[in-house]
Amino acid sequence: MLKRLYIENIAIIDRLEIEFERGLSILTGETGAGKSIIIDSLSLLLGTKAKKDIIRSNCTKALVSAVFDIEKENVINFINSKGIELEEGQLIVSREIYSNGKSLCKINGHFVTLSTLREITTHIFEIHGQNETHLLNDKKVQLMYIDRFCGRGIEDLKNEYRELFKEYQEKKKILSDLIKNEEEKERKLDILNYQINEIESISPHIGEDIELEKEREIIQNFSKLKYNAEKIVHLSKSIMEYLEVCIKHVNENARFDKDFNQLAERLNNIYYEIEDISFVTSKKLDSYVVDEYKVTRIIDRLDKINRLKKKYGGSIEQILKFKEELLRQKLEIERNSELIEELKINLSKIEERLLILATEVSNLRKNAAVEFEKKVLKVLEQLEMKNVNFRVAFIQRDLYEDGIDEIEFLISTNIGQDLKSLSNIASGGELSRIMLAIKSIMAEKDDILLMIFDEIDSGLSGVAASKLARLLKDLSKKHQVICITHLPQVAAAANNHFYVFKEVKDNMTVSNVKKLDENESFKEIARMFSGENITESSILHAKQLKDQFV
Repeated sequence: MLKRLYIENIAIIDRLEIEFERGLSILTGETGAGKSIIIDSLSLLLGTKAKKDIIRSNCTKALVSAVFDIEKENVINFINSKGIELEEGQLIVSREIYSNGKSLCKINGHFVTLSTLREITTHIFEIHGQNETHLLNDKKVQLMYIDRFCGRGIEDLKNEYRELFKEYQEKKKILSDLIKNEEEKERKLDILNYQINEIESISPHIGEDIELEKEREIIQNFSKLKYNAEKIVHLSKSIMEYLEVCIKHVNENARFDKDFNQLAERLNNIYYEIEDISFVTSKKLDSYVVDEYKVTRIIDRLDKINRLKKKYGGSIEQILKFKEELLRQKLEIERNSELIEELKINLSKIEERLLILATEVSNLRKNAAVEFEKKVLKVLEQLEMKNVNFRVAFIQRDLYEDGIDEIEFLISTNIGQDLKSLSNIASGGELSRIMLAIKSIMAEKDDILLMIFDEIDSGLSGVAASKLARLLKDLSKKHQVICITHLPQVAAAANNHFYVFKEVKDNMTVSNVKKLDENESFKEIARMFSGENITESSILHAKQLKDQFV
């Protein structure tokens, strides 16, 4: 249950702390006093988008904080599954809203994302207001209520169906693309074949461009190579002539001094080495003849390879990889017709499975709808809609994300009147009672700890208002209930009665809340009956109303 609520700097609320208890808590007060601001503040803890003007004037941030006592095991297990530990059975949630639009969320002192906050709090409490009553005309919302009424038994089937339906949609998209490809098959094959042939006609091999560049560089430097080689041969001959003279003189000395024998041998070796260098260089010199055909072939080959690089990749490796991809695409297109047939067979099997699952889901819904109708009628009768007839109509449609069912709530509010959609028949007050009937029924199915009603009694009065009060009182025996009301009959059912009022502090209007004692509650209920002119008769009437719920 909600134990404590703290609100700071929201609209006309400066600082406000409310201590709640079990049972039915009623908030009353004049229009504009700030009752709905309290509910709007709680909605921020459900992750709703904060309006720009929600922060109090001249303030930079706002804060909402709530302390919940968590007792239901299912709720505790869910919270623990999200990695959150309770502190002495309590969950403390808060959200700070800043003027720049950003917000900070905490659970038990730890920062969490807004989505995590929303996921946790939506398992703890719900807010039902006048706006939600109008949503009851939405067929998707109606289907959501039937599915929730089915309970957890339908969830596994729906999850399996939705996963399979997602796969079905994806494969239908692939099939559509394949059929489109089939229509463009010849054009695409022509393009692919042209690109493949262009690459294969040149057939570059890895490293070929590097080798050709080296060859071209050598040819471009032939004149320089030839000049240097001629110089080497000429100088070698000059050196050899000087060496011959030198060797002659060394040999003459060797006749008289044996030490020159070794020098003679070394000079001979040098001579032969120079002679060999001259011979090799002379042969290279003969090769330095420009072959115009070879030059043209190298330049043409490099030009073709470079054109491929520009079109299909920056290197020969990338060109060859691109060719492999082209061949893969060609094979895929050539197999396109075969793939289409395979996919059609696969989709047919998935459709069969989807239809089986959707039918099972539909049967669960239809069985649940029978019980749902009975319970709604029973509650509506308690709320003084005795001649009402209520049905859940099923219309089978093609497979979609929610199965094969489209449902619509039909109602007849008078004897002899045909069943028609809610929007065509029900008045505002009747819609409020239908919504309350559904909410009270759903409360039996859900683990929700707290139910909050924001003026759901709109359009009601007299006996219907008294019946509504009794229903809320009964609901509060299993759930904590907080309700904003303008009806004295509903206020009389309160276990805890809070009065919301405005006052001026430091030249600023602020909203405040006071928990009423028994006598103050009598006076407030009497004021709701008779306005500001409270009489002993109206107070007595208030006491009589309160006595009905003792």
